[in-house]
Amino acid sequence: MDEKGLRELLLQRLHMELLLFKDSMFQKEKEDIFMDSYRIEIYVNLYEILVEHADTLGADTMRMLLNLNYGILETVYQKWLGKKDSFYDELNTYVCNELESVSAMADEVYSDEKEGDDGTGYDQAA
Repeated sequence: MDEKGLRELLLQRLHMELLLFKDSMFQKEKEDIFMDSYRIEIYVNLYEILVEHADTLGADTMRMLLNLNYGILETVYQKWLGKKDSFYDELNTYVCNELESVSAMADEVYSDEKEGDDGTGYDQAA
């Protein structure tokens, strides 16, 4: 089969896999769909990325993808799950920076009250 035929077959298979995945999600209860929201998002993104890059794939690469025992999207998704994601680290750094900012603002706001400590502050016992 020539490269054009392989590409068409690959695109058809990816489209069919996505349709089957969507159909399987529609068969689930709302709560289960919500629980699978990350998987849904990744599947859709994987599909879009693979379709976008299909024109750059060589014939051998397309053959390898088409010969996977499991779905292409599922295979890539499972490998993605095993990859360390920097999202948590980035979110953690961001939150720590925000907490430092809030702490610095709190020090400024509440340091004025501490400087004039004459026992009339709201945190003082009567």
